[in-house]
Amino acid sequence: MAAPNGLEALAQLVRYTLLVNDHIDPAKLQALLEREVGPEAKETAVTVGQQLIQQGIQQGIQQGIQQGTLEGERALLLRLLRHRFGDAVDAALEQRVGAASAAQIETWAERVLTAATLAEILAD
Repeated sequence: MAAPNGLEALAQLVRYTLLVNDHIDPAKLQALLEREVGPEAKETAVTVGQQLIQQGIQQGIQQGIQQGTLEGERALLLRLLRHRFGDAVDAALEQRVGAASAAQIETWAERVLTAATLAEILAD
């Protein structure tokens, strides 16, 4: 702590420790730092913990947006296929579309405009 940038170095150490070890109880880490280093060390752990929580929230939001977009694209593709091919769009095809990657969905959606048959659209 007495070293230049000691508090920042401690913050980096705490951040690394919390990121790589799922078994650390943040409250116990805070108590240890306060007891062994001082109250400013505890505040560093709290700040790092808050930053990691915020980072996790932002990542979760981004993943949710991506997943929602993909589900919307899948639903739109299925509507287009049903409109064009009717009863040929069965449960197996719905399952295949449901398991497809974003890139595959995009490829199939583009083919809806030009392919003559369902098989042409779904060709890999």
